[in-house]
Amino acid sequence: MVPGSHKLGKVDIKAMVARAGTERLPGAVPIVCEPGDVAITNRQAVHGSFANTSQDWRVTLNFGFHRRRSVLGVQGGGVHNAAAVYDADRIRQRAAMIGYGIDARRQRFPEQTPYLYAPHEGSVYRWDDAARASMRDYNLMDLSI
Repeated sequence: MVPGSHKLGKVDIKAMVARAGTERLPGAVPIVCEPGDVAITNRQAVHGSFANTSQDWRVTLNFGFHRRRSVLGVQGGGVHNAAAVYDADRIRQRAAMIGYGIDARRQRFPEQTPYLYAPHEGSVYRWDDAARASMRDYNLMDLSI
């Protein structure tokens, strides 16, 4: 990852690679992790990884969020899906995962008071087989920026 690159705004990674003459960008540093380790970076930092040539699995789990006001009306870059404007309906559909997660936890820990997510006030999200089926390809609702 390239430290400080998150402060540069939108960067042209292809141009960075072309200038460097290699994918090993000047100033980039490795994030070395052992199994079970967690690395946290700004989502806008220039980062990447090389192919896993070992016999071991490499799993990456990404967490990220945007404030609603920062994405409403924004067009996604179409990196992992078709370019689209993030309108109120798309935000609602993508945020359904939050409601399903809250209900899944409520079912698993019924003695706990469930989290109240203000944007879902008045809506009902049930974690069940139908919800699970609706999650197929849900990542295509992500905003690629």
